[in-house]
Amino acid sequence: MTASPQMIQPPAFALDPAQSGLELARRWIETVWPGGFVNRLAARPVEAAAGFMRVECDIDPGHSNFVGLVHGGVTAALVDIVGGGAAMTLLKPGEFLLSTDLSMRFLNAAPIGCGRLIAEGRAVYADPRKVVAEVTVSTPDGLTIAHGSAAIAIRVRPQDG
Repeated sequence: MTASPQMIQPPAFALDPAQSGLELARRWIETVWPGGFVNRLAARPVEAAAGFMRVECDIDPGHSNFVGLVHGGVTAALVDIVGGGAAMTLLKPGEFLLSTDLSMRFLNAAPIGCGRLIAEGRAVYADPRKVVAEVTVSTPDGLTIAHGSAAIAIRVRPQDG
């Protein structure tokens, strides 16, 4: 199986320091496939609001582990992306974020045949320097695959010049 050109492009989605995090999240949704790792994962944001993000990940055999289930790393990556996305929606213009901690609880195995995983993240704590988001990953039929949390550091982009 050969990756499509769309899957191997570097990230085309760039942060705009003049936009708030929620504006960036909405632009990310409009971009659909921004390049980089989220394309490789086949994940795309579908909904964002202040402190909330939902991402859907199309599952194919490339997401499998050696026993034919969705690899736990796929689920962990979704928790990181969606936890960061929920935090991103709270950023002020000129701020950016970095993941500092990720915690996972794998609850059920996801069969490769599930077709898609849905990850929803909500900010449960926020202050000017950090956000903690709780994330649930589930199948389209409602089976909860994992719960996770992501701690996110908020930083101010240095001024050029």
